[in-house]
Amino acid sequence: MAEEKEGPSSDGAAFWADALRRFDAVRRWRGNAMDSMGIGRQETDFNIVLDDPDVRLRLYEPAVSGSPALLIVPAPIKRGYIWDLLPHVSVVRRYLEAGFRVYMTEWIEPAGIGSPLGIADYADRLILRCADAIAAAGDGQRVFMAGHSLGGTLATLFSSLHADRVRGLVLVEAPLHFGPDSGAFAPVVADAPHAAALRELFGNIPGTFLNMVSVRASPREFNWERRFDLIASLADPRAFLTHLAVERWTLDEFPIPGKLFEELIEHLYREDRFARGTLEIGGRTASPASLTSPLLMVLGNDSQIIPPASILPVIEAAAAANKRIVNYGGDVGVSLQHVGPLIGRTAHQSVWPEVIGWQQDIVKAEETALLRSGT
Repeated sequence: MAEEKEGPSSDGAAFWADALRRFDAVRRWRGNAMDSMGIGRQETDFNIVLDDPDVRLRLYEPAVSGSPALLIVPAPIKRGYIWDLLPHVSVVRRYLEAGFRVYMTEWIEPAGIGSPLGIADYADRLILRCADAIAAAGDGQRVFMAGHSLGGTLATLFSSLHADRVRGLVLVEAPLHFGPDSGAFAPVVADAPHAAALRELFGNIPGTFLNMVSVRASPREFNWERRFDLIASLADPRAFLTHLAVERWTLDEFPIPGKLFEELIEHLYREDRFARGTLEIGGRTASPASLTSPLLMVLGNDSQIIPPASILPVIEAAAAANKRIVNYGGDVGVSLQHVGPLIGRTAHQSVWPEVIGWQQDIVKAEETALLRSGT
């Protein structure tokens, strides 16, 4: 009779949890070493205009009064400066050059072992806190919002709950629909135990663990393509500089609150509640039917992790009358094609001029409507 395999002991689980947290520290040390060699971000000047325990709000300079306001919502895993990595590939700078007032939520690394923050905090309370601060600064009750990856997911949930606060929503490779056809993470989630087990093991989920899961889900995008991109960018100094800066950024991941992780995995990835219209946040339902603000989606090229099937069903079901799809074809020198739409050379030549132009058209249409109404 075969012996049953025993699960990991509590001592063994604690060992691996502590080891992964130490790996996080090692990765941050490596990032600091790259900084000391001049490899890394070159951010635009900004001021902190809101400083709460769980979120800060940046306002980038120059901030021109009376300009339309944009709130960038980064993913709650890595640092948001990927939107402002280097001067020649900075989305923040493109918006400043176009005359926008640019704000960014800056997620604070969760304190302690187990943060109590979940979807209701990240997709509602904290973003609303930032939107209120923008309104208090005189930039209006309605703002444009933009989010990449899980940041776009959070921005979408917020927009479905607070459509009256969103002037227009720009989503960049943001997963919205989950299931067997929704990308490389789907089979990993399907085979995994309930996320409560990982929350119990780690408390806050270490960034190194999330990185390991990503590599397992798509070794092509998170491993092999990065190596090929390094080789391909060697002949182009600017592309090579961007590649190295992205590699340094990948070391800046930080833990995600265990509660948020559990709810993202179980409520979104496993149960697909938002796309099904059954996601409850703070006693309200978040669903595609509540997405009434103008929508623009940037789709990546041949993405395994965020394919069109993980996005388009929700966009098609959204109630918004103004929708646009912009396709991004990839670049050399981006390391990870998943962030290519933010820092790729062709993205800044063609994608962002179209995105910004779409938002400027919304502003002009609103101003024309006000003039015609005589208000």
